[in-house]
Amino acid sequence: MIDLQKKHPLKNRIVIAFTIQTLFVTMVTFSAIIFYVDHIEESVLYQHFDEFLDVYVEELEMGIEHIVPTDTHIYQTGQSSMPDFVRDLPVGAHNIELADRKAYHVLKKDYAGREFVLVKDQSELESTENYFNFITLMVFASIILTSFVFSRSLARRVVLPIVNLTAQVRQLTPTNYRDVTLDYADDEVGGLVKVVYQHINTVNQYLQREQWFTGDISHELRTPLMVISSSVELLKQNGVSGEQREQLFQRIDGALENINEMISAFLILARNRQNEAAGNVETDLAELCYSVIDSLKPSFSGKDIDIHIHADSTIKSMLNSVLLSIVVSNLLKNAIANMRKGRIDIYIEQNSLVVEDNGGGLPEVVENFVNQGGVAIKRANASYLGLGLSIIKRICEREGWSIHAASSESAGARFTLNF
Repeated sequence: MIDLQKKHPLKNRIVIAFTIQTLFVTMVTFSAIIFYVDHIEESVLYQHFDEFLDVYVEELEMGIEHIVPTDTHIYQTGQSSMPDFVRDLPVGAHNIELADRKAYHVLKKDYAGREFVLVKDQSELESTENYFNFITLMVFASIILTSFVFSRSLARRVVLPIVNLTAQVRQLTPTNYRDVTLDYADDEVGGLVKVVYQHINTVNQYLQREQWFTGDISHELRTPLMVISSSVELLKQNGVSGEQREQLFQRIDGALENINEMISAFLILARNRQNEAAGNVETDLAELCYSVIDSLKPSFSGKDIDIHIHADSTIKSMLNSVLLSIVVSNLLKNAIANMRKGRIDIYIEQNSLVVEDNGGGLPEVVENFVNQGGVAIKRANASYLGLGLSIIKRICEREGWSIHAASSESAGARFTLNF
């Protein structure tokens, strides 16, 4: 027996099942027609012969000559003209077919010891019946063929959504999984497509967050590692005083603590669990900015850049200080990367923080990405500028912050962060 579940694709299984079903129905219908025709022949026709023979014998006894059709003959036992093929037949109805393809209906009855035999030539009827059977078979064969063609077309349409989804899934990457179209009918196939897409979406989100985590960590660890590296180089030099050595150890310790905090923060972003502890603490915003500037000093030591912090008073807010440090650090990195000489101003208020520079202006692609999110910056073709903005956007989305980019009055860039 053919194992349809393993040896045939879904489309072929539909075609085979549909065709077999049609074949079964046509065979049952054909058998029913043959049975019905035989039933008519055995019951109605022989009933008619029986009544005809009764009338014939009754009129014969009354001396009335009964008119018999030319294709019908009635014989009485003992007549020499009786055909040999009916002489030894028992009483009853018989269907005789001779070697020369002649066919006869025979009815033999006994009337008070006298036997009469009615013989009707049914050759023409049999020919008509065979022709009818042939035509019926041809009709059923055409029905089966039509069913096969229709089932192929139907199967192709049924599995088309699955075929399309399979083709789309083969081309999916963590960056284009949202391109899967869900324009499918609201049926079992459409439901399957949506379930598959949900799982694809979930898996690709995990992959994307893993890639983000890897890129974010490699990007953000540069600064504290630079601090550690420069401090170790200074410690190797001769003539370092005990006080300087203590300061360098503090810088290394602070960089290591910063690394641990950033790894924890990026793990939270990678897991993307909104209900996970946010780690909000009361944070002095100005002190946080000074700490970030101090950690970034090695990155702009060869540039003539002044950074100024403007705060009317000590301003503290309840927020995730590690994530805010990452945001401020990346905003400053963007400004430093676009200028060799100039000024960066940080304006601090209770619920907002502004980073403004007088550098080379604000590129349109950056403004669109920050304000609208409609233009993606490909990491493969961008420096850490694009990666830094991506980190900022995701942190703001998670923490419920908003960020806006605009050109500054000094022809530079102005980034406004609202808590």
